[in-house]
Amino acid sequence: MNPGNLRVHFRNAAGQLLEQPAGKYIIIEYTSGPRKFADLQTLLGHAKQLLALRGWHKVIGDHRLMTPFTPEESTWVNECWLSMPRTRMHDFYGAVLLPAEVLARLPIDEATGETTARALTYRLFAEEAEAAAWLAQLA
Repeated sequence: MNPGNLRVHFRNAAGQLLEQPAGKYIIIEYTSGPRKFADLQTLLGHAKQLLALRGWHKVIGDHRLMTPFTPEESTWVNECWLSMPRTRMHDFYGAVLLPAEVLARLPIDEATGETTARALTYRLFAEEAEAAAWLAQLA
């Protein structure tokens, strides 16, 4: 990630949570290798709290080094973390960074289009600059 104006808000074995005040978004950078489920829950819990504290509605999820979610983690993310209520003013947007080789293997409509999962509208990207530019054009 470009260190620019980024501030580290929280860090544990699952990853780190950064805030980008200029762009009014957070970045969840996942670490590589195995992780404890509780560490993932704590990391994402801090992310949810930071979004609420700042009144922001945009996030970059950096999955480029991350070991894929386990079925238990996926269920928790979809049923608990993404169940956050939408604010009255904004939808919730996520730019997901994937390794370029993973992105290249996805169907073109999945790799280039917006998708909605629960409260989150997201797009997939290989580069942080593209992800940040997409978030910047959103209200």
